[in-house]
Amino acid sequence: MTDAALAVTERAVERFTEAYLKSLGAEIAKEGRRWTVSLPEDAPTDLELDGAVLEITDDPNGVGEDTLAITPESPFVERMLDEAADHTPTGSLALTGERVDIQLPPWLVDGSVDVLDQTFTPYYDRQAICALFHVGIETVSEYQREDLHAVAIDLNDHEERPGLADTYLELTDDEQPELDEGKGIDEQELMDALNIAHTTLENELSSTVRDTRERATRAAEVELDEYRQYVRQRREELADEIDSLTTRIEDVTETIDTASKQEERVEALRKRKEFQAELDGLRDELDDLTTQIETDFPEKRREIRERHGLTVRLRPVAATVVAYERGDLELTLRKGEKPITRSYGYGVGAGIMEDVTCERCGQRLTAENVLTVDGNQAIGTKCCGGQP
Repeated sequence: MTDAALAVTERAVERFTEAYLKSLGAEIAKEGRRWTVSLPEDAPTDLELDGAVLEITDDPNGVGEDTLAITPESPFVERMLDEAADHTPTGSLALTGERVDIQLPPWLVDGSVDVLDQTFTPYYDRQAICALFHVGIETVSEYQREDLHAVAIDLNDHEERPGLADTYLELTDDEQPELDEGKGIDEQELMDALNIAHTTLENELSSTVRDTRERATRAAEVELDEYRQYVRQRREELADEIDSLTTRIEDVTETIDTASKQEERVEALRKRKEFQAELDGLRDELDDLTTQIETDFPEKRREIRERHGLTVRLRPVAATVVAYERGDLELTLRKGEKPITRSYGYGVGAGIMEDVTCERCGQRLTAENVLTVDGNQAIGTKCCGGQP
């Protein structure tokens, strides 16, 4: 999962709910954790929200009957996300160096190098689509996960920008403004970007989906094994019941043959008929179980597979056209007495746009291989150990 992934926490749901309601033209009166919503008559929604009371809560069942819960997996939030996915409201956002602080990567800030000075020089603007996806991963039987994930796709090179998605989530943009003239994109370009974002998110979720599928498969196998044991035990019980009932039929048949009274013989005939019907039923059940065992339970396998089948839903619920400045970030770095200066391609809100490598061996700098300075070289602490 990239840093752009955002689990559905109370704050995330609260923020999205407010943004979506305001995109509908709603006015929200807040009293602590309770909101009262006023909605225009022509608001483009099927949700009955005019005059509604919403409450931020940890428990979807912990609010009154006339109150809608703002919390992950609450019925109201699910309906709202479904509707948002159908409409995918689009806004716009401009990121500049004046609005967003310089973001330095872990390979720099987690090391021992001091940043004496930093200067960003913008050269041009780039555009990206930041899409917020509602992700549902669930099996009918035991597992459910509901998340909100943000994915940012640069419209120029169609590359993912995780840092930009993080910034998009952090900024307060509750008004969801209409697209400004000159910042809009046509529908096809938007759909292309959303498709790329969808594929990107699928790839990022693949390990989670794979782990969940493996868990579901193991649970299905356990259930099938338990059913196998039950069937074998039941077959043994049936065999014992059939033996017992056969003995009883033999006894009542002997009674029929030796009865001296008509009434006694008639009663014995009635019992033998009942016993025989019961015996036929037990034999049919035994035959059915034997067939299931011989064919390895095809119907039960199908039933269990359906119950443990994995469903993955990825739906965009909002998209924002983000214009962000691109340029050079010049940093003055020091470890020891002599500072050095380095320049990196940088995007406002997106961070350093290139992989930075050790100047001695060429290995990539990461949070595990942080930057250090040795003489006039910027090198990796782990790969070169700070030694000449």
